[in-house]
Amino acid sequence: MFSSVWRPAWMSRCPDQAIVRKTIGQMLEELVYDKGIEAAHTKILWEMGRNIGLTDEQLNTAQPVPKVDLYNNITENLCRQRHWIIGWLSTSLEEFVLTAYKGETSMNYKKWMRDLGMTEKQMFFFTYHEIADLEHAGKKVWRPIRNHVTTDELAEDVLAGLDTALNAATLFYEGIKTLGDELDAAGASIPAAA
Repeated sequence: MFSSVWRPAWMSRCPDQAIVRKTIGQMLEELVYDKGIEAAHTKILWEMGRNIGLTDEQLNTAQPVPKVDLYNNITENLCRQRHWIIGWLSTSLEEFVLTAYKGETSMNYKKWMRDLGMTEKQMFFFTYHEIADLEHAGKKVWRPIRNHVTTDELAEDVLAGLDTALNAATLFYEGIKTLGDELDAAGASIPAAA
């Protein structure tokens, strides 16, 4: 969704061609081909899904739980309806937090390895993607985007949009936690971690 729907929605209104080109490059890596691994990031994400015991049918038919669905709809709305900078922020939130936060986040591959009892090879998606995410966000990336915030009104709008994006992200993680709790209560286990 990030690279196939949401990023094109805000990017189509971005006046800065350098930002557009960089984002298209990220989308290329995500969806088509990353020279560093000679595959798309979606391919290695699916491999990780298989490593934890999911079938292709499960990967193809997965549906979001209600709070994750709310997050998806809010994020899409931010990307399509609000200023393009708000769209960028809402689709770069995880990456932006990764570059600013010194503690362990949900995207840290070591946490996944520990929690799921998996090897670094089985977690390749996260080990590789964590490096890519650091290149996609942070102060270095934000600096040229910040130059487009030219009025106090736009700054207020961007902050309000960021607040909405953060609240949406909270819904996402609440939804994932609820699903995890339900799976734990049902006695579900991950074959790779068993």
